[in-house]
Amino acid sequence: MNNTEYGQKSRITLMIHHGLKNQALEVVKSLGCNSIFMESARTVRIHEKPTLWTILGFEEPIEDSPTDIIRFIVAKEQSEKVALFLINKLDLRIPGRGSVFAQDVFELGGSDVPKLKIEDKFTEGNVIHDLTMITGIQSISATGDNISQVALKHGAGLPTVSLGKGTGIRDRLGLLRITITPEKELTYLLVPSFDANGLQNMLIEKGKLNRPGGGFMYQTSVTCGLVDPLIRVGNQNQTASMEQIVAAIDDLKQNTDWRKRTFENSGERILASETVFSHREISFICPVGHSDDYVQNAMDVGAAGATMTSMRRISFNEDENEDNMTSTYENAIMCVKNEEADKIIESIIKLAEEKGEKEWLIQKLPASAIFATYKKK
Repeated sequence: MNNTEYGQKSRITLMIHHGLKNQALEVVKSLGCNSIFMESARTVRIHEKPTLWTILGFEEPIEDSPTDIIRFIVAKEQSEKVALFLINKLDLRIPGRGSVFAQDVFELGGSDVPKLKIEDKFTEGNVIHDLTMITGIQSISATGDNISQVALKHGAGLPTVSLGKGTGIRDRLGLLRITITPEKELTYLLVPSFDANGLQNMLIEKGKLNRPGGGFMYQTSVTCGLVDPLIRVGNQNQTASMEQIVAAIDDLKQNTDWRKRTFENSGERILASETVFSHREISFICPVGHSDDYVQNAMDVGAAGATMTSMRRISFNEDENEDNMTSTYENAIMCVKNEEADKIIESIIKLAEEKGEKEWLIQKLPASAIFATYKKK
């Protein structure tokens, strides 16, 4: 992974129930992918209790489902077919199995994308094109309503949560830093594009991100995808839940326009009604234990900070009798202004060359104006 020329590609993200992990890996391998990155996570749902539970005034409890986030790169022109292939082969239209989406990214340091072997009989059906990914990052020790609970309570979508470690912003908060843990929760919400800003306003206010050290949140664009509709588990009196009915109508109409909601008056008008992609999300991926110097380097030239997550890189062997090779990597996620992105990336590449680093990868994609409780001086 040492190519330093930009390539425009598509990043496929599959959020799959942990029990389907091995099946998912076999399906991705059958496409002809060379390797994938996998991250452990959890999907958060409301567990419906008997009616008496609600009458007594208790809030509906939250239930976590173990989830694996699988990411891999494909050619841009194949992204929709790959998404449909995964939907059909993994039966993702069945609620509770998982979600999948594609995003256009520019990549540095990656290997050439192979031409994938996609069976046309598994590419029938529809995907949704008017989706947006909201990414929220918040301290684990935050009390009260966190992002995932707020999202579920207000019907904002199905949250998938992974763990990370923050740096930069916390270090600049002075004495306040001792009250804020470096451990972070990264919450991913796949939502209708036309509601994204209103939903984000509500999540910022209700999730208390507008307090010092509360966290930050931004949006990235999605080219196509399918969202898992199973928000509630437990007792169900109907054959299909409301979320399943909504997902079925989305599929028939091939969009989410018909269910537009109004969040414009939710709390403070923090974001404008139209999303402006004035920032870039940068993901710098390198072997575990190597990221600290690169993050510090990025901060020295303009990045406010980064959130590091741990991932496994699985390289597929063509021989079915041989085991796949697994190695551990770190992903440093930064959201920076457009005008600073290339300078930060160039500085990281220069440091990688000086250190003789061979195994690194950078992906960048447009992001909305970041909302953060800390503003860099």
